[in-house]
Amino acid sequence: MTELEKALATLMRSEVHSEAIKNGIHQSMQAGKVKLNYSQFLGYTKDADGNLVIVPEEAEVVRKIFELYLQGNGCRKIKRWLEEHGIKTVTGKSEWSTSTIDRMLSSEKYVGDVLLQKTFTAGAAGFQVENAGQQDMYFIRGNHEPIIDRETWLRVQKLKGIALPEYMRTGEAEMIQDLFDETSNAFEMKMC
Repeated sequence: MTELEKALATLMRSEVHSEAIKNGIHQSMQAGKVKLNYSQFLGYTKDADGNLVIVPEEAEVVRKIFELYLQGNGCRKIKRWLEEHGIKTVTGKSEWSTSTIDRMLSSEKYVGDVLLQKTFTAGAAGFQVENAGQQDMYFIRGNHEPIIDRETWLRVQKLKGIALPEYMRTGEAEMIQDLFDETSNAFEMKMC
């Protein structure tokens, strides 16, 4: 077997192995099994059984960020407030990123929900790509204990000018969305 044939055989085995892993991940998602990188996720950690549990001190920071935003502060002002009060990021840094704060304010995870496969690995090079419908996404409502109540989260989404996705328009969320639609003049859009 030539070196080229060996390299091709190795590449083929790698592709087969990669596809098997992807299939296993998809089956887990379809079954509602969630795997999150909680170490980069302010407010939560995992217990011995792998379930997300709230870290009380970090949860207070998350609640404060949402509170500050609802009080009319944009991401830059929230960043300044956090840094002035010596509050560190989840990774222990003293300096906050406005994009991190913006992502936190939009994250469904803080109301206990999870949307799986927002991104996916494309191609053999392993690039992360935003999922714009190329792959199935899986929404799990009430996956874990929320830090932010749904009404607060929805108010923040309204202020940010984010339309509630169709998959979230059920039950309680639909009632609250109707309420916001009736009072939309009371909200001003803020950009981070």
